[in-house]
Amino acid sequence: MTHLLVAGLVFLPLGADDDDGVGVSRNYFDYLISAREKPRRTAVSPVGNTKPKVTCTYQRWWYPNGLQKVGREYADPGRTLSSEPVKGAWYLATCSNGIRRIVWLDNERAPRASAEQLAQRAYKRISITPPQVLTAPPRGRDGLVGLPHWFYLAKGEWRAKSKRLRTGAVWAEATATPQRMAVSTGDGHTLVCHGPGTAYDPGRPAEQQRSTCSYQYGEPASARQVSVSVTWGGTWRGSGGVGGALPPITRSVTFPVRVVEAQTLVTEG
Repeated sequence: MTHLLVAGLVFLPLGADDDDGVGVSRNYFDYLISAREKPRRTAVSPVGNTKPKVTCTYQRWWYPNGLQKVGREYADPGRTLSSEPVKGAWYLATCSNGIRRIVWLDNERAPRASAEQLAQRAYKRISITPPQVLTAPPRGRDGLVGLPHWFYLAKGEWRAKSKRLRTGAVWAEATATPQRMAVSTGDGHTLVCHGPGTAYDPGRPAEQQRSTCSYQYGEPASARQVSVSVTWGGTWRGSGGVGGALPPITRSVTFPVRVVEAQTLVTEG
C-alpha cells in the first residue's frame, strides 16, 4: 500500500526507492514523499489471549527544503527547530511489528525532543574545520638540522565554539573546546602540545623567543610529511539543569617539511 504525502505535477527522481520502502521525488515546486508498509514476520504470541505489545519510534521527516540522505532515509534532522510548522509535522514511524509508515502528528501528540537530543543535534552543527597551521621557518622554506622547528595555530583558531537550539520550553547548548594539538613530525615521533603553540615574531631576535610547540630534526630529509591534529572536547547543558559530556572531535591537516644541514663557509685569511 502506498501513501502519498505531498503531491506534485511533473516529478524528477531525487532518490531511488530502495528496498526500505521509502522514496522521494521532486517537481519544480515541491516534493513527493511515498512510503509503503513492509510487514515483517512477528514473534509467536505468548500462550493465552495476551497480545505482544507494539512499540514505535518516530523520526522527524523533513521535506520542503534542504533534503539530504541520512543513512537510507531522506531527512534533514539538523534543520532549525524554530521553523517547525505550528500545528504539527510528519514523522517516520518504525514499529516493533515491522510496520514503517510516515504519519502526521499534531503538536499535542508529537514526541518531544529531550534536552540531550537537542544538544547532540546542536553539536553536529558546530563548524569545526581542519586546523590552520603556521610554522617557523615558514611553510615552503627549509628548516635546519639541530634547530627548533616551530608549529603553531593561526590567530583565533584556539577558541571554544557553541551552538544553541530550542523547541518549545526545551533548550540545549553544545560547546566544543580545543584541548590538545598533536604533531606527527614525519620521522616517527609525535609531539603533543596542550595549546595552540607560540607564534614566531620575525621582528624580535631569535634568542629572545621561546616556543611551546617545537621539534628539532636530527637528520636532513627532502620532504617529510608532517600531520597536525587538533582534538576538541564536547560538553552540553540544557533546560532543567541537565548536562554532560559529548564525544571528542579531531581534525587534521598534512603538509611537507624539508630539513637540510647548515652549511659552513671556511675561508683562509
